[in-house]
Formats: sequence, C-alpha cells, structure tokens
Amino acid sequence: MKTPHSRWLLTALAVLGLAACSKDAAVQEDIRPVRYVTASDNASLPGASFAGDIRARQETPLAFRVGGKIAQRLVNTGERVKKGQILARLDANDYQLDLTAKQAQLAAARSDLEQQQTDLKRSQELLGKQFISQAQVDRQQNAVNAARARLQQAQAQLAGSRNQNSYATLVADADGVIGSVSAEAGQVVSAGQPVLRLAMDGPREVAIQVPENALAALRAAKALQVKLWADGQTFNGTLRELAADADPATRTYAARISLDGANAGLALGMSASVTLPAPSQEHKLQLPLSALLDQDGRHYVWVIDPKSHKVGRREVSVQGIDASVARVSGALRAGEQVVSAGVHLLRDGQQVRLLQP
Repeated sequence: MKTPHSRWLLTALAVLGLAACSKDAAVQEDIRPVRYVTASDNASLPGASFAGDIRARQETPLAFRVGGKIAQRLVNTGERVKKGQILARLDANDYQLDLTAKQAQLAAARSDLEQQQTDLKRSQELLGKQFISQAQVDRQQNAVNAARARLQQAQAQLAGSRNQNSYATLVADADGVIGSVSAEAGQVVSAGQPVLRLAMDGPREVAIQVPENALAALRAAKALQVKLWADGQTFNGTLRELAADADPATRTYAARISLDGANAGLALGMSASVTLPAPSQEHKLQLPLSALLDQDGRHYVWVIDPKSHKVGRREVSVQGIDASVARVSGALRAGEQVVSAGVHLLRDGQQVRLLQP
C-alpha cells in the first residue's frame, strides 16, 4: 500500500524527468542543419561570354524594281560577284513591247511637231501677203507649242519605259558574296520582293544576342575579346550597334561587334564568341542570391564560425547582380563560410550543423 508521501515523490520525479526531456528536445531543435558556400574571390574569373557568328557590316537584300516572272538566276549561294554583274533576269517581253510602243509614240510626236512648224511658217508667209489674219497665225503657233509639249511627253515616257525594261535585269550593287537565294527561275515576284542577299566586301562583324541583364555591362565595356571557334584566332572588338527593342521570341537584344584589324577574308557564318571584360577588382566576392538577408533596406549574410559552428550576422554591400550570383563587398573575407539557404530562419549566435555542399 502506497502512502501519500510516496505518491508525492513519484509525481515529482516524473515531472523532473519530463522537464529534462523537454530541455534535451529544445537543445536538439536549436541546432539547425544548413547548407553553406565559401565566399570566393572572382577577380580572376572571365566575364560573360556570348556566342555569335561572323557577318558582313553591309548586307543588302536585292530585289527587282518591277514585278514579273524570273527567267534566269545566274548565281548561287556563296558565289563571289563583282559590281555591275548580272545576277538574274525577268521575262521582259511585256516591257520590250511597251518600249517599242513608246518609241513609236515619240516618232509620231516628232513628225507632228515638224508638220506644225511647217504650217506655222506658211501661215506667217500668208500673213505677210495679208491672205490670212493674225488670229490664224496665233492659233497655228499654239498648235506648234502643243506639238512640242507632246514631243517632250513622249520623250519622258520613252525614258521611263527604258528604265522599266532595264529594271528587269538584277545587277550587283557592289563586290561581295551571295549570302542567300530567296527565289528561283519560273517564280513570279513582285516589285521589291527580295530575291538574293548580298554580303558586301569590307569590314566584318560578329552578330550576337544579349540578355537584358547584360546590357549595362556590354555598354560599359571599353574593349571586348572575340575568339573564332575554328582556329582560336582572337580579335579585339567594340560595340557598334545595339538594338533598342528585344526580340519578341527570345527576349534578347541584337548587337553587332566590330572587329579591329579583321579583313574580308573571314568566312561569313563562322562561329565566334564575344567575351566581356572580367568584373572589376572592387567587386571581388561572389555569393548566391539565396545567401543574402534583406532587412530594412540593408543586406546581411550569416557567417559560420569554423570552431563553434555558430552563425553571426554581417552587413554587406551588393555591388552587382549577374543571373543567380551577387557580387558583394564589406565585412566579409574570401574563404569564410556563409549560409546559402534558409537565412530568414536563423538568429545571431545560433549553432548550426553543416550539410555537405
């Protein structure tokens, strides 16, 4: 039989045991497992790189200035052409018929003018003999003026017809290489419809596509490095052109990088890479964005003490962000371990357990 004293003792022991268990549980919960990274110095890392291809500075789509059916295409893709060389011809039968008609109209207008001038001379002779009135001579003079105007009109129409006939022949505007062919013999094309693309001789460039987070760095770059994939040849480059609007499909911006010292001997379409300068020495520590703790407009990181495995909060200054990486400076040294995930769940002085990276 248990006495009241013994029951009280058992109850006290049970309470003390539960308290001890709860303290152990609290201590166990206080050690939080964390992932971490080591703050690294990225001053020696290369800058961002973009793939591109060699292009001519001037690439012109060539088209007939009149519509019609293509009778001949005299060049193929990749062929070199000279200025004035015939590249393609339209079926010009209709334009030749119009030219013949305009030549006949010109001959008729010239003949009419000669007849009117002869009649005017006769009228003036008759006026001198007082066989006709001055009004009749004036009317004949007006007829001469009208015939002269019709002659000028016929001459202008003939010149226009000759131009139309010549437009049925497509010629190269400059020396260069045929980059692409967009129409074939037998195809009916409209005026201005591209038929060929001519890459003119002269400076070569690299065409690249730039994401929006690299625009500022590209604009600020004083010099770029261009490397050919085929033979590893390198050139210095400068930004010549940057699109104002992003491509609606890729959401990137087209840019042209001019090559210093390059010549027209570079094959069009060769693969090349354009590398931005390395980040500034001032921005030498890099961390993942998930390692940053934002509070009251300031940025902090949790630094792990390598001996006690306790974390301490330090303020840093974000110097730049590139993709998922932040470049920071401040009270942080290269080589220190920084919590990289769950930064909002920690407190200053809290002990952590390091998970394998």
